[in-house]
Amino acid sequence: MEDSRETTLSSLFYKFRYHFFLGMIILIAAINLTIDIMEIDAAQYASISLEMSGSGSYLHVMQRGQDYLDKPPLLFWLSSLSISIFGNSNIGYKFPAVLMLIVALWATFSFARLWYDRRTGIIAVLILGTTQGYHLMTNDVRTDGLLTAFVILAVWLLSLYLKHGKWGHLLLSGFCIGAAMLAKGPIGIVIPALAIFGHLVLNKEWKKLFNPAWLLLLIPVVIVLAPMCYGLYTQFDLHPEKEVYGMKGPSGLLFYFWTQSFGRITGASQWHNNAPVYYFLQTMLWDFQPWIILFFPALVRKMISWWKQNKWNEQKPEWISLSGFVLPFIALSMSGYKLPHYIFPLFPFAAVITADYVVRTAERLPRWLEYFQMFVVHLLFAAALLILLWVFPVHTIWILFLFPVFYFLFWWYRKKSADAVDRWLIPSLAGVIFFQLVMSLHFYPQLLKYQSSGEAGKYIAIEKPAHIYWFDQSGFALDYYSGHSIPNITQEQLDTVRTGSWIYVTADALSQMPAYKIIRTFDDYRVTLLSMPFLNPATRESKLKKMYLIEVTGIVD
Repeated sequence: MEDSRETTLSSLFYKFRYHFFLGMIILIAAINLTIDIMEIDAAQYASISLEMSGSGSYLHVMQRGQDYLDKPPLLFWLSSLSISIFGNSNIGYKFPAVLMLIVALWATFSFARLWYDRRTGIIAVLILGTTQGYHLMTNDVRTDGLLTAFVILAVWLLSLYLKHGKWGHLLLSGFCIGAAMLAKGPIGIVIPALAIFGHLVLNKEWKKLFNPAWLLLLIPVVIVLAPMCYGLYTQFDLHPEKEVYGMKGPSGLLFYFWTQSFGRITGASQWHNNAPVYYFLQTMLWDFQPWIILFFPALVRKMISWWKQNKWNEQKPEWISLSGFVLPFIALSMSGYKLPHYIFPLFPFAAVITADYVVRTAERLPRWLEYFQMFVVHLLFAAALLILLWVFPVHTIWILFLFPVFYFLFWWYRKKSADAVDRWLIPSLAGVIFFQLVMSLHFYPQLLKYQSSGEAGKYIAIEKPAHIYWFDQSGFALDYYSGHSIPNITQEQLDTVRTGSWIYVTADALSQMPAYKIIRTFDDYRVTLLSMPFLNPATRESKLKKMYLIEVTGIVD
């Protein structure tokens, strides 16, 4: 009887194994909707979206009442509309981007199924959805999530056009490319263009490459970009007297189409961080976990298969994923300013390459590679337990019960599965899902208690002081959670501040304040720059700063 029940359980899980893990990916994304917004970038974008929602100024983007010239407006447009529905909550800001990232999973599946088969598509989705980069995009919401979604949507639609030649697919891809450019600039057209260009060149499909129909793409792209271009022109190009971020009389159109993107390669941009050319190889070691060990040989195999392909084979292979990853990766590596999330839009291509590799070669992969992969997964289990038991000791016991559930799943499926692909896939999924559940349910909520700008903003929203300022140090989360832009007060203005006013101030600046009483004290740490002394409970206090909300009780001569 027990064997019968075990067989039934095994059969049931086997039937719905992929559904289960896809459900967990979506569940984690939903949990991330509720996590506080992190400084600096995400909180800045949230505060801009809130300001836009209140002012109704959608074409002229403003930040704390000043002209804003950096990121394109799509994230602000979508989040401001979401905020008008859900309020200035975590969900209000994050919902559009997280929703589009789920759409990105569907587009990745559709692309892989079109060129390979259904199983490869499913595995590509599971790989993409469990990378650390994807997990971060659904939590620390910036412009990259929208860019990732619209890029892979555009590439899938362009693939349909290559396969079937229908103009509708071409025009729809143009709208997606326009949206990708609205999300993060010209890189939104560069990635799909390089992906398709490389594919056609490697297959020597010259007729398709020089097809005049490609010009039709410009129609929807121009339609989508027109409102933004009009806004940039009227906000900046018509006002050469303006100075923004140290730039005198900047052209909004030139900044968008050149300086902010290609200018980082040519040197025209003022942004430089001297990151080495191999920077993204380093960051991907973590951001594509737990699949990076499989991705590198998968990429090499993909390149070798192109090199050795049969020149007379009438069946044209798929090179979109290869060129869509490699060519933009090289271009981004040439940039003078690099951050880890810049390559996240390439991850759908990397996921497809890895999925194809696993499906084709799982039975022939060397045993040492399997052991190494399982070692990495065990590190994720260990890291999650370390967080629960040491970094932020857990008080919610049920979270601890997740460990035996997923660890049993890890070993049980390795032992029971006769499918070589699943023996690679399921244990890795069990480990990374457990790790990401711990991060989303426990680590980030505990960590963000040390983001004082967010905590102070929530307190201000509850107490609603008549007058509130910040001095010496601020944070955009202060604006977002309080529900309005909080002005700065300078040293010279302190002499005229009204009695009863509140000021958000650092410990070092307390001595400069008029007579005051402390309303509330906050521990503060820059949560995006973790260090071992902070993670260690014994030394954490030494890494914290104190921030204060004070009430002015009188003016001191």
